[in-house]
Amino acid sequence: MGSFRLREDQQVLLLICAIYIICILIFWPLMTVVIWSAAVAIALMPFHKWLSRVVKPSVSVTFITLWVLLVILLVLSVSASIMYGNILKIGDMVSSLVRGFKNTGVSAFLPTLTEGQISHMPNTLVQLLLQSLLSLTSNVMQSLISIIIFFLSLSMFLYYGEQIWDTLTRTLSPGLFSAVGKMAEISASTIYALIIVQISAAVISFLLAIPFFLFLGVNDPILFATLIGLAMLIPLIGAQIMILFFTLYFVSIGETGSALLTLFIGYPLLSGWIDFYYRPVMMGQRVSIPPVMMMIGIFAGVPFMGIVGFIIGPVLVALAVTGYKILAEEARDPAFRSPRN
Repeated sequence: MGSFRLREDQQVLLLICAIYIICILIFWPLMTVVIWSAAVAIALMPFHKWLSRVVKPSVSVTFITLWVLLVILLVLSVSASIMYGNILKIGDMVSSLVRGFKNTGVSAFLPTLTEGQISHMPNTLVQLLLQSLLSLTSNVMQSLISIIIFFLSLSMFLYYGEQIWDTLTRTLSPGLFSAVGKMAEISASTIYALIIVQISAAVISFLLAIPFFLFLGVNDPILFATLIGLAMLIPLIGAQIMILFFTLYFVSIGETGSALLTLFIGYPLLSGWIDFYYRPVMMGQRVSIPPVMMMIGIFAGVPFMGIVGFIIGPVLVALAVTGYKILAEEARDPAFRSPRN
């Protein structure tokens, strides 16, 4: 029997793959950051291409990366300022809700708090928030490194993304190149729909919430609108949970009319039409798979893969649907159906 020996190009490819596998294993805690930076880069790539026609690609990358940083800081600072400035109001809302439904079946779904915690609800909320932040950032240095790597990776993917893609696909056969190209296109469209449409939905919900809560006569419409907008960033269930919270709060303080308006008018206005019309239409313009499939990907991805599952889950479902379509096209090809010799 002849000895099996790899060609030189196969040996080089095997060596490179081994290096990449080692890098992934060693830097595995940072993979979530890298995946999210790649996703954001893919979503912003069309803007980078357009801007690169006016300025140098390096200037475009720097400009986009800085603006992403500034927008994130602006949203976080404004949201934190509004939330902290209204911490007493939020505390009163939570206290009223917990006390109002203390001896009902709803209490099973509410946080378990002592009377002392309820009496000092603003301090309780601050402590719970700090505990949550500390649990997420137990290693401060690693958190800072993750933030730095996110923005460095974002700029790298924006600047070298097309070059990396051309290098990886240059040696593919025409048939395989076509299939990979279709899958790459659907993946990019899916990521765009997930990120851009999700953000735009949150902005629309926030803007619509201001006049709605003004109509209800609440004292802090900006606070209520901010809570709705931030909740909308949580896929699928965020806005619904917040609207339910407002409904129960109005019931707990005896404002049944406001509760009914929030449930039967607020939900369709602030969440319903966005979830069942705006989001599917906007996604349908970019993604040629049913929006329900993307929802399945999110539901399956987030519980098993955490926050990165918000990206990976829908992309994997989109790739599965695209693979099925490619097979269906091949099956309709007479050359594909011809018997083998």
